[in-house]
Amino acid sequence: MIPKRKFDLSEDDFERFRKIIDQASGIFFDRSKWELLRLGLTDRAEATDAKSLSDYYEKITSAADGEDELRCLLDHLSVQETQFFRNLPQFDALRKYVIPEIARRKKNGHRSIRLWSAGCSTGQEPYSLAMAALDVLPDPGSWNIQILGTDLNQQALAIAEKGWYPEKRLIGIDRSHRENYFRPLDGGFVVTEPVRRMVHFSRHNMVNDPLPMSIFGTCDVVFCRNVIIYFTHNTAKYVIEHFFDIMNPGGYLFLGHSETLWKMSAKYSLVEMGDAFIYKKSLPRSIEGRRFIPDRRIREAPLPTSVHEDRRVKISRRDVTGVEELIHKQEEQFPSKNAGTVSEEPNVQKGRSFLELGEYDKACECLAEAVKQDGSNAELFFLQGLALEKANRPDDASESYRKAIYCDENYSIAYFHMASVLERSGRLKAAVREYRNAARSLRNDQSGRWGNYLDSYDMESVINLCEWKIENLASLEE
Repeated sequence: MIPKRKFDLSEDDFERFRKIIDQASGIFFDRSKWELLRLGLTDRAEATDAKSLSDYYEKITSAADGEDELRCLLDHLSVQETQFFRNLPQFDALRKYVIPEIARRKKNGHRSIRLWSAGCSTGQEPYSLAMAALDVLPDPGSWNIQILGTDLNQQALAIAEKGWYPEKRLIGIDRSHRENYFRPLDGGFVVTEPVRRMVHFSRHNMVNDPLPMSIFGTCDVVFCRNVIIYFTHNTAKYVIEHFFDIMNPGGYLFLGHSETLWKMSAKYSLVEMGDAFIYKKSLPRSIEGRRFIPDRRIREAPLPTSVHEDRRVKISRRDVTGVEELIHKQEEQFPSKNAGTVSEEPNVQKGRSFLELGEYDKACECLAEAVKQDGSNAELFFLQGLALEKANRPDDASESYRKAIYCDENYSIAYFHMASVLERSGRLKAAVREYRNAARSLRNDQSGRWGNYLDSYDMESVINLCEWKIENLASLEE
């Protein structure tokens, strides 16, 4: 066996590769995934006989077949683990609440139910959706049930299309489902034809391809689990907006157990269904006694740099021409006479303004200068943490939030942001600890203290979100 060559990934190559991958797919490799990216690039570089990773970069950007190889690279980097009925509480919510509710709403009209599995990998999720619908609809034959499974990975889709799985891949399938929806074939099991007819598979890039309305129309349920965690914040916001556009009023969005729309979209409401939390479009204040966490203000998500064309309906946005104009607006929003705010010296003003404009590196520079002038102000460290977090510097952001808390141990919102950064960095045990600190501190805090930083959420909503995170992440602690 020929040993693998070790290809070094230089700083310049790392930046070039992650930029082109982000532009092509929305997948963003932060520095914590440096080795993972290097290994994936090494595999494809060897497969194409490239002499180095720089040589491989030239192949995918200059060669005639570069686009085909870029697609192969994306397939290689986007392989995801999946299984049938993964995260059972969510499927329990789907069967107990969601599908029956949609069926009641449509029983006297167009009896059609559409579900989209975005990021379906090798097909277990969309087939699980089909089985869930057949489980609970009293007369499924009278319904037009359509399920769309999409993924970036063409090889995964080929497996999904066949619907054949070895027995070890039937994790999550109980005896009744195996007997009703599978048949033995070639040493494994294949999904039965009635179930397969309900599911259509298609390659789809959530970031750069148009919404699949031409092949699917609008839908009632979107499953997109453990996908947006691979995107930058702005790209994830953009994708979430598109889900909203394709969903029917009252439709449901299922995310991964550790994913949240916090500071990403205020167009959805969070509803508790049994042991699961699901997002709903145009949710009323209350229904059937279940608890809702309302998002009250709708904001337009900015178009990320990795997207070449905005496919949403254009909405006029404020015209911000420069930092000086925004500084005046910030002075009105954050008057220095308010208790607990930073004295608005020029670097702080400019830092706030660059944050608002999305110029995060410049915001970091200004706020770093401000910190040199005043190293004991909790809010100043918190603002620096926000800038560093937005600039994809999670370790530095966490340290700034920690300094804010050191300056003021009751600075509740810093606990919450530090927990969020730790969670995204994979440090779940530390994240759970800080979510607990955030919930405790926020309960004892003044209700209106953090209005400038909560966007569309109220204090109770943030505390509820902390409790949800604690419950869902605690089981994953290392």
